Amino acid sequence: MRQQWLILSIVAVLISGCNMTGHDRTSSLPPIPTRDVLGAEPQYEPYHPSANQDYQRDGQTYHIVQDPAHFTQTGYASWFGEGSNGKLTAIGERASPYALAAAHPTLPIPGYVRVTNLSNGRMMIVRINDRGPYNKPGKIIELSHAVAERLNLMPQSKVKLDGILVSPDGSLSGLGTKGSTIVKQSFALPERPNLSSQSSTPPAIAAHSADENTVTQPPAEQSLAENTTSQPATTSPAPESTSGYMVQVGAISAEQKAKEWQQLLSQRFNVQGRIFQFGNVYRVQLGPFNNRQQAMELQKKLTDQMQQSSFIVAP
Repeated sequence: MRQQWLILSIVAVLISGCNMTGHDRTSSLPPIPTRDVLGAEPQYEPYHPSANQDYQRDGQTYHIVQDPAHFTQTGYASWFGEGSNGKLTAIGERASPYALAAAHPTLPIPGYVRVTNLSNGRMMIVRINDRGPYNKPGKIIELSHAVAERLNLMPQSKVKLDGILVSPDGSLSGLGTKGSTIVKQSFALPERPNLSSQSSTPPAIAAHSADENTVTQPPAEQSLAENTTSQPATTSPAPESTSGYMVQVGAISAEQKAKEWQQLLSQRFNVQGRIFQFGNVYRVQLGPFNNRQQAMELQKKLTDQMQQSSFIVAP
């Protein structure tokens, strides 16, 4: 009898040790890696009362997605440009090729989705505020020209859509948040560095700059600060140095489109602006403003009215 109790005690200790080892092994697993994703900042918005019912168009019935958090779709994208500028969307907003917006036939609107270019892995959060595309076989979403440029989309590029649900308390859920950290872009930049003790030779542009011509912001804030001070503008309509704060909304490789973008924003928000060339990209900047607070007020308008990200360039 005593021997049986001894055997049972040993077995119990071994089982306990195995459980502890399994627990320790589980707790030591590395966290799932995530990556930062920029774009439109998801905010809670009630769905439009009349734009979220099932509907028919050209003999086809479209059923509105009831569970956007678990929505995923793969296909091809189209995009709209200047021809759609100012047209009313399905929820009564003015379309803009420069907003981080898109049209989808069945997702609830307004809403948000993560778009991934499967050709290069680039991701962006966009706001769905319209219906479409229609009569474009294989196209599952219609993006603004700004989004298409940032994702470096080609007609043959396949995209993946993952839904994002914003709760009334502002919390985010859905497949579009998995493996991603949705980053609110920092608008303020570091103060300009003191270049008096540095060489007058401008630093070389980073090797990846040519690939980022179509994105509206370089990837690092520090490189932005260096870029604004290191190389003079050769064809800028305004001098490089200004006496006030500037709000930069983007940088694109096409000079004429940059001018049109700046003029559109200047007219809409009744502010001055300039195009500043750096290398082979053209920066679109609004201002100058006497103080940072005035610049931040314009930023808020850009975000609220156009879902347009931006940052402040200090004088």
